[in-house]
Amino acid sequence: MRIRALFIAVAILIVAMGCGRKLPPLPPTLPDPVEVSSITFVGQEVIAKAQCNMPDATVLLLGKPKGLCPNCTDDLVVKYKVTLEKPGEVVLKDPSPESDYMVYRIAAEHGTTKWTTPARIVVKKQ
Repeated sequence: MRIRALFIAVAILIVAMGCGRKLPPLPPTLPDPVEVSSITFVGQEVIAKAQCNMPDATVLLLGKPKGLCPNCTDDLVVKYKVTLEKPGEVVLKDPSPESDYMVYRIAAEHGTTKWTTPARIVVKKQ
């Protein structure tokens, strides 16, 4: 008898947890304006591949030698610039990296809006 009462209490508790106000589902999220596919040293230059999801965007490869603060954006320099008319994959190059340890970000600009990816550190293998 006790087991039956315990079973009924647990069943009621499980059913009660499903009751109540439910929030509507979240809307689908939009992709980032630009997403890094890969950044690697190829010979003496750095090749960056990215997926741009904005039409009429200017895509910039920003870079600097790795210092004490790889996440700082103050001393980033434009290494390569491409203007895209429609969304798609873009290849950016840094023909002469200043160091064997470089920090890169890819930025997308559209009008007055600018969006930057997180920092990526690229190391030249010996």
